Amino acid sequence: MKRLFSVFLAAILLISLVACGGNNSGSSAVQPSQQPQDGTNAGNPAPSNATPANGTITFKVGHDAAETVPVAIGLAEFKRLVEERSNGQIVIEIYNNGTLGSASDYVVNCQLGTLDMGTVNQSVVSSFIPDLPAVDIPYIIESYEHADRVFLGDVGKHYAEEVREIMDIELIGIWEVGFRNLTNNKQPVNSVADVAGLRIRTMDNPVHQALWKGLGADPVPMAWGEAYTAMQQGAIDGQENPYSVILGNNVAEVNKHLAVTEHVYSSQFILMSRNAWNMLTEEQQKIIMDSCYEAGLYQRENQRMQAEEGLAKLKELGMEVTTPDKQGFIDASASIREEFGKEYAEVVAMIEAAK
Repeated sequence: MKRLFSVFLAAILLISLVACGGNNSGSSAVQPSQQPQDGTNAGNPAPSNATPANGTITFKVGHDAAETVPVAIGLAEFKRLVEERSNGQIVIEIYNNGTLGSASDYVVNCQLGTLDMGTVNQSVVSSFIPDLPAVDIPYIIESYEHADRVFLGDVGKHYAEEVREIMDIELIGIWEVGFRNLTNNKQPVNSVADVAGLRIRTMDNPVHQALWKGLGADPVPMAWGEAYTAMQQGAIDGQENPYSVILGNNVAEVNKHLAVTEHVYSSQFILMSRNAWNMLTEEQQKIIMDSCYEAGLYQRENQRMQAEEGLAKLKELGMEVTTPDKQGFIDASASIREEFGKEYAEVVAMIEAAK
């Protein structure tokens, strides 16, 4: 029943997307102007999962941020490993910058089989997996080392099983986005009190929204592709993301204040459609899984390196950086942890055990 409901939900979402936009932005049928951003020239690529006469299989993967961010760099490594280990029998085409639609589109289209692969923030997937919001509870993940034990351990296995059962999609890897920090263009944030009244772009995630409401801000759920213009026009005051995303998406051009809050650790789920997965032999499936795992380790290393360098670069770009007392934010969000900790007790217990 869970799987049937998830597919039904996907169909309803797709109908809504078509009704609202009337375009093919979420489909893996790429328009002539939509070129893969992996150094190849797709021209007019064949339909998703097409098997040309030479026996190769081409998979398209959608990513909604810039090609310079760590997830995109990880995808390039994933492409290299898969194509090398499959002797060119499997070709990966990477479409960054939301060329194939938004992260929500990727989920729906992977479920429907019209997109082969998509990289999706954990918060987007939480709309489908009932206990996934547990990992978005503020300050529940305390360090990079803790995050590795969570997502590369029992919690990651738990979610892989749920994605397969509930969404009928393969979760081939969980990569890192990093610890999220607050930016805005209104005022420096030196304490929790300075957050009050700020209009902050968030993902459509109940835990994130509860956090900012609890801190006195006005959370505004919004697709990432719309956030830059909204900040530029003053419709919202700011956003929250890891340094690499802030830097890679030119947030410093529209926000001048950055507060090191590290309030939520964020991960990226690498999804693969059932249609695409079932096209592969067991040996090829192993190549995909092993390559995604190894590319994920490479991506984590790159993300942490960019995080260290990113803060310095953001300062160079003119951002005013403040380091408010994190304990004040931890104390102010205690009720959020208590509320959602009870709701997601099983996963929270696994997260606590991984400390």
